[in-house]
Parts: sequence; structure tokens; C-alpha cells
Amino acid sequence: MSYKDAELLTDKNGNPIPQYFDVSANVFKPITSDNQKDLQQVKDDNVLTKLTELDSKVEGIVNGTTKIQSDTKVTGSTVTLDTNLTNIEDLLYNQREIINVLSDSALVFGAYWDKSSNPTLTRTDAAEGKVANAGVDGQLVQNDFDSLPIYRDIGEVTDDNGNVFIRIPKFYIRKKDGQGFKLWQISKMKYTGFYLPWCFWDFENNKELDYIDVGKYKASLSDTDKLESKVDKHPLVSRNIVQFRDYARNNGAGYQQLDIHVMDVLQTLFYVEFATLNSQSVMNGFTSGRVSESDTITVAELATNRAIVSNATASYFRVGQSITINNSIWSNTEPRIITDIQPYDVDNTAITFDGDPIDTVVGEFISNRGWVNGFSRNILASSGSIVSNSDGKHPCVYRGIESPWGDIYQFVDGININDHQTWVAKNADDYTSNVFASPYEQVGYVNSNTNGYVSEMGYDTNNPFVELPVNVSGGSTTYYSDYYYQSTGQRIALVGGYWSYGSSAGLSYWALYASSGNAYVILGGRLLKKPL
Repeated sequence: MSYKDAELLTDKNGNPIPQYFDVSANVFKPITSDNQKDLQQVKDDNVLTKLTELDSKVEGIVNGTTKIQSDTKVTGSTVTLDTNLTNIEDLLYNQREIINVLSDSALVFGAYWDKSSNPTLTRTDAAEGKVANAGVDGQLVQNDFDSLPIYRDIGEVTDDNGNVFIRIPKFYIRKKDGQGFKLWQISKMKYTGFYLPWCFWDFENNKELDYIDVGKYKASLSDTDKLESKVDKHPLVSRNIVQFRDYARNNGAGYQQLDIHVMDVLQTLFYVEFATLNSQSVMNGFTSGRVSESDTITVAELATNRAIVSNATASYFRVGQSITINNSIWSNTEPRIITDIQPYDVDNTAITFDGDPIDTVVGEFISNRGWVNGFSRNILASSGSIVSNSDGKHPCVYRGIESPWGDIYQFVDGININDHQTWVAKNADDYTSNVFASPYEQVGYVNSNTNGYVSEMGYDTNNPFVELPVNVSGGSTTYYSDYYYQSTGQRIALVGGYWSYGSSAGLSYWALYASSGNAYVILGGRLLKKPL
């Protein structure tokens, strides 16, 4: 019996089910959770030959009781069907399952949410049964995604200027959003209903790009006003989004700052990998730092590298954190790194810091600042934290990208908001603040006009890459588990929260209240590079 003569398996309603063709038995067999892993590892040359034949002459897919004959052809990722047939997407889904078991580059990984208050997602497709853990320091943890398509190809690269990036390979995304359900799916192969994130597109030459380089580190600034991504640098702050945009472009063609399209990529990768909307349940990030007028110097010293503070104040700080000492908690003085914390007397503690000696004055404030770049060198796992994933005192890393949330806010380009109505651009060359006309496009929903924990993100089928809060009836451990701030007027987008935002912070935290001219010590950014 040949492939074309074999009868496909169907459910009780006559609809085809996920299945594969067993070459040795000349029959179709159902794909189950028990055999899928083995099927994905099939290496037999005869089977691969059969796959090639399948690509050129598929004649056995069934749509209900209708058999597709000569009008169907599968070649690589291109599928052409008789346009008179209905339920084409279901047909392609079934065909995808047949091919998936033979080629892992064709695998689809997904996560499903029933839109209940529980942020835990259900793994779907080839992600079913997979395990993902985040580590601490040199801890060895199980993460099945480290060896799976897309994730296994994410890695560190360095450009000619010494900027360090995390290279993310091109992949495709499918989102389904409806009453009581939401689905995220990713694949290296483009199937029907999947879209290519715009960060993988060359607008000038009208072609796909193989990857996007995302700054490993929070952005710093060179002596020649170029945005950087370099180790052992303090993050650049106290500049506005327009300045960050210009600094990034000063590097040359392809360079830009973090934008909505890369955020779409990062959020989708995370949701699928860790199967939760609550990013802080995986890694808290640096979110329990200090910026309070109750934290003051209690003993003055001259030409010193230590700050004497009350025991209560000292208990909030940790070795490795960055601090400033000034008469304002929001000052932009040069940050110092805490190198030691030791008792001073019965009531006070000495916090030692690096750098040149300074004079301290009783009543001056000691406050945290963004963590210096490079902490992830001490983390073994692909994602994790130094010291603790849960204490909020230490930063986290996701797939090599330091501080994706917490630590400092990050500007997100490509988004302009006017009285809660979002406008988006696709080409980074078009990014300009406070533009609400072409080449920006109006998104098909209006953001929430209330602050609160996010329970629902908006969804526009024409712009599926931009999902911003439309409902805020959630909490710190329910739904998206992250907070949302907003304001009327012309606004920009910030993501992630900063070092003292506690449970409000996270990968789904959006602050849509700042203007394009705002510049504070809590606002920073990240460098990107397209291969143009």
C-alpha cells in the first residue's frame, strides 16, 4: 500500500486527527503525548525520503469526506490548496502535525490561557510536557527549551564596536484571541495564520531578516554619544526617548532602541517557555530596592568610601547594588557599587562603596540606582538571577538579556499614544514621537483609562504585535500580575517597572503616562541592531 492509498484517521464526526504515516506499516497512526518525542527524533533516511515525496505529492489529506487530489502541493513551508475547499486552516493544521514529527524545524510550540484569573498557561503543540526552570548563580536546572528550535539558537554576539547582543533567530508567531481563550504559538516555519514580527523585516530591500540582535545589557553611552550595550557600565538614565533614539541611530544603519516589535518577540517567547503570565513567579528581578527619604546618613565622615546609616536602613541594601548619596533621592550623581556591609556600632551599619572618596553629611539620602551591567556572568542557567530568584534585591536575566524587567524602566519605541489611543509604526526609520498620522497606524482598540493590575490586553487582528492593557481588574498574582499606569494627553511607552516597584513590575508591566520630553533617573533603554 502506498501513502496515497492509506486511509487517514478521523474522529467520531469524520474529522481528521493529528497523525503520522508509519512507513513500515503503511498506515497512519495517531500522534500522542507518548510517541511524539520519539517521532520528533526520527532520523531514518527512508523516512526522510518519504517526507520529500510527501512534500511534492500530498494526495491524502481529508476535509470531512472530501479528498484533495492534484490541486494540493506542499513544498517546504509553501502550501497551495484548492481555493474552493473550506476549513483550509484546519487542513493545514492537520498536515502540519504530520510533518512536525519528522522535522523539528517545523515544530510549533504554544501556550493556551482560558482567561481566568489564574496566570498559569497550558502548554500546547510540541511544548506539551516540556519543563522550564530558572536558576540561581551556578545552579544547574532543567530547561527542555534549551535544546529546542528557536530557543537553542538564541546566543551572544559582539559587533565591531564591542557592543554585546543576544541574537534571536527569525521565527513566526500566531495569536488567537477570543471570548474565554487566548493562544500564543511560535514556529521557525511559517504556517497559515502566523505572522513575521517586523523586527525581522528589511523594509528597504523588501525581504526577511534571519535574526535580530537585542542588547544584552541595559544601554550606556559612549564618549561619542553612541548608545552602547557593554559590560561593567552603569545604565544611561536621565535622558528622554528622543535622545535615546538619536544615540542609537548614531551607531549607523540598523541600530535603534528597543521597540514594540522586539517586546512582542520577548513576551511571546517567555509566555510559551515558562507557561505563565506572571513573570515574577519565575524571577522577581531587582524590584525591592530603595528610593526613600527615610534612608539617611546618620554619621558624617570626610573623604570616605562608606555611608553610616541606621541598622534599619542598612537592612534594605545588598552588596553589588548601585547607590547614590545626595540631598535628593532623585539626583543624577555618579552611582557607586556597594562592596561591603558591616556593623558600625549598636545602632548603625557601615555601607562601603567603590569609587573616589566623598564627604558625607548627616541627613543626606542614600538611594539605589540601576544595577551595573554584567551580573549575568555569574549565572549558569539560560535564565535566572544572582543570589535569589525571589527576594527582589537582585536582578534577573532572560535568555542572556539582563534585567528585562525591574531595575530601570525601558523606553519602547514605535508607539505613540494620544488620550489612550495607541498608534504604531512598523519601520524603525519612521520612529518619531508625538506623531498620530501616517506612517503610524491607529490600533483598533483604546487603552484603559484607569490605573491598576492588568487583567486583559487589547488585541487587534491587523496589528497583533501590540497588546496593551484594556482592563485592570487583576491583582499581583492574578491574570497578567503586572501593573499599568496611564495618563491623558500625548504619551510614550515604558515597560518593566524599576527597582522599587515590587510586585507591580514584570514583563507585562506598561507605563503609558510619560511624555516624550521626560527624563528621570529611573528611565533607561536598550540598544537593538538589525542586520541591514
